[in-house]
Amino acid sequence: MKGRVFSVIYMFALSLVFTSVVSALNVLNKDRIRHNEALRLQGLVLSVLNIAPSESVSQAEPAQLFSQRVREASLGDRPLYVGLGPDGSTVVGYAFPVSGPGFWGPIAAMVAVDPQIQKILGIAFYRHSETPGLGGRITEEWFQKQFQGRPLEVPPAGMRFFYLKPTGTARGATELDAITGATETSRRLEKFLDEELKKTVPLLLDLKSRKQV
Repeated sequence: MKGRVFSVIYMFALSLVFTSVVSALNVLNKDRIRHNEALRLQGLVLSVLNIAPSESVSQAEPAQLFSQRVREASLGDRPLYVGLGPDGSTVVGYAFPVSGPGFWGPIAAMVAVDPQIQKILGIAFYRHSETPGLGGRITEEWFQKQFQGRPLEVPPAGMRFFYLKPTGTARGATELDAITGATETSRRLEKFLDEELKKTVPLLLDLKSRKQV
């Protein structure tokens, strides 16, 4: 009986120690984690806006470039990143986050559009739970690059901005190659991206017409 009580107390004490250590490490690293997440976000925004740092990049340069070339605003309930030219005033594009359900979990992306809001400048899928080697390939450069230069004219009712077609069958400005073997991921991405753009593009056009961005 005493041995059993000792084992319970020992396991409780051991669990308490490990929990305390993990909690302490989390507190100590909280600022670093937040800083790294901010740097990652800044890098994504610069990337989709095609604002590239110089070839000899120091660790601080992307953050400095972001502060010089990106102005933060709001687009409804989400952030809007206004890309600026080297002069720090000419608008070169707008970037905003989008998200929606994938096959295995949420998918998050950053989308950038040109100053006239007529075409996509870039897109980066940066968070997902899709199957590696299948749906997870949405992060591959060839897939994301397909969106560059695609038109953003709001489609008629019942139509979508983009359609993901079986590899090799995409035709026209609104069709892109889907990922082979990842039909559900492609279908769901196509759907939520269309829904997000149909909400965001008119809102962005309205803000621009009122000279608020």
